[in-house]
Amino acid sequence: MNVVESSAQQQLDEAQALLERLQHPTERAAARLRQAELLNDLGRRGEALAACGRLLEEFAGRPEADVVVPCCQALRLLAHMLRQLHRPADALTTLDRLIAAHGQRAEPEVREHIANALFQRTWLIDEPEARCAACDFMSEMLDAQADAARDAWRVEARLLKAEIEHHRGLPQDALATLEAAIERFDGSSDPGVVLRVARARLASVLNLRELAQHTQAQVMCLAVADQIEAGLADAAPELRLEGVRALTLFFDGLGPDEQARRAELVGWLLERYGHDASTQVRRMAVVRAYDWVVGLREHDDAAAALAACERLLGTFAGDGDAVVQRTVASARLNQGFVLLERLGRPEDALAVYEDLMARLEDADAPQLRDTLSKATAGRLTCLRRLRRVVDAEELSADVRDAVREQVKQGRKHGDAGEPHEAIALFDEVLAAHAASPHAELRRQCARALAHKAFCLIALERFSEVIAAADTMDACYGADAATAMQEQVALCLQYKSTALDRLGRPEDEMRVHDEIVARWGDSDLPELRGRVAGALFRKGMALRQAGQLKAAVGCYDEVIGRTAVAREGTLQLWAAKSMINKAKALEKLGDTAGQAKAYRVLMARFGDSGDAALRERVANAGEWLAEAEGRQGRTEAQRAALEDTLGRFGTAMSPEQRTRMTRELQALKAKALGRKAKEAFDRVVRRKA
Repeated sequence: MNVVESSAQQQLDEAQALLERLQHPTERAAARLRQAELLNDLGRRGEALAACGRLLEEFAGRPEADVVVPCCQALRLLAHMLRQLHRPADALTTLDRLIAAHGQRAEPEVREHIANALFQRTWLIDEPEARCAACDFMSEMLDAQADAARDAWRVEARLLKAEIEHHRGLPQDALATLEAAIERFDGSSDPGVVLRVARARLASVLNLRELAQHTQAQVMCLAVADQIEAGLADAAPELRLEGVRALTLFFDGLGPDEQARRAELVGWLLERYGHDASTQVRRMAVVRAYDWVVGLREHDDAAAALAACERLLGTFAGDGDAVVQRTVASARLNQGFVLLERLGRPEDALAVYEDLMARLEDADAPQLRDTLSKATAGRLTCLRRLRRVVDAEELSADVRDAVREQVKQGRKHGDAGEPHEAIALFDEVLAAHAASPHAELRRQCARALAHKAFCLIALERFSEVIAAADTMDACYGADAATAMQEQVALCLQYKSTALDRLGRPEDEMRVHDEIVARWGDSDLPELRGRVAGALFRKGMALRQAGQLKAAVGCYDEVIGRTAVAREGTLQLWAAKSMINKAKALEKLGDTAGQAKAYRVLMARFGDSGDAALRERVANAGEWLAEAEGRQGRTEAQRAALEDTLGRFGTAMSPEQRTRMTRELQALKAKALGRKAKEAFDRVVRRKA
């Protein structure tokens, strides 16, 4: 018997001895509940079930609230144990018994148990239609008494019903449920209710979009944002975060041709929340604005990227939060990159890099030191560019624009799933200009060749992909220009994909190693992304081959190389590597190492506004809870579930949310007797 079991057994013996002496109903009820809890903790389920039965038999008819509360706790504990014994029908019957016996009581502490039981029973029902009915029953029971303290539970019941309806493919019904909840509770001043009403409105947005009512969805987003802004000074931080989410949903609802409105919206976000009193809100706002900058840069909209960067810097340059300042430094670094590589303005880029170096000269944080080294490298590149002899060859604007447009149209065909049409355009460009020595035409030919390789993968013409990559390397591999190196690295990535599809793992890994060897020391985000991707894919190949320790080494290298990265692409590679590392450690039997990998992921990306990162953090939270449970760390398991559901519950799939909520309810049931234990301990001290 270990120390924990010994302590529980000692307490159990004390409870049994005390029960023989106690006469007062309140004290006896608390002691009996504590006895049942201890038996359950010791794994003696049969005896624990019997103890709950004795408590209910002895006190079920007594009206005193101090006795009713332990009876409620005993019924909930009984339901929990029955569920663990794979008897969900009996668990549901037990909760119904609790609701039937005490559902009409008015005491706040009893009403809280009723609300919890009503909510818990919805998760014991698997069939969606029946679960919707359970949500309606919960609403009816809570509505039967006009206690405003339960309003948050009332809205929660309707939110859950709407979520079930949404995932059943009934957006119209879900919308009606949400609209009814909004209409009823919109005037509440309770912070918890106000928060849930805002979430109901944002849930309505998803259903409106399902019904192709995009205009109404956009109006709803703005309504939430406007309402929160109207009381922004008094709004809780959680509500202000919903304001940021509302603007983000509105942003996502804009069409690809509405770039001006997207830019306006990010400006609106910065104006509303860029100087928020909550550091968490400001961090979300600056990350969203930074993601917009990076997105514009990656889509070659250099002028817009520069304007967005300047707006971000104007808002957050003086922010005192260290996390915000790290993002600001990354934004300045991107400003220099856009000026140098996208707009060809080395003089302006030089000024940005030198200013950033001066600001970070005394920085101690690893991320800021990394940013400083990149700024230093950027400054040297600017100086080299300024000394370079300008290409004297004349290139007419008509030829330049025609080639650019042809490559652009080819890319559009490729994105639209029309690879044959795209390849025809790329081949025309290559046939006409592949031999040209002019830098701009060489750049466009390299782009055409890379896009062609992508289309060939879609057509599963893998041997041609390899030939295209080899041609790219032969023609442009020695070109030191950043744009050319990016295209060469991209083509090598496509080559590794083709080799994987052809079942040539050894050749594939050699390509991964080549990418790391050639660009592993680069400070450019795009090339760093290619290196991280190559290491990640090599880790996957090693993991599939059963070489788990070598795979973990690859994932660790990705994590180390991206430790202070702010670019979304690099962060996503880091998150994927942490997850794959955890899975490999699980197979190696290192449960503690697995849990640590998940905790690192959640700590690093838990506040990210990026949807892909948030999805992976939510998954990591569930897997962390499982890992903690396997180690017997119940409190850590419960904390992981509560944290993950609290931050990401509404964004999860219904299946994942159901799994996690059920597990959390099971863990909470073990802690139901906390108040009873306190009462019991007081009795023990008094009787000693």
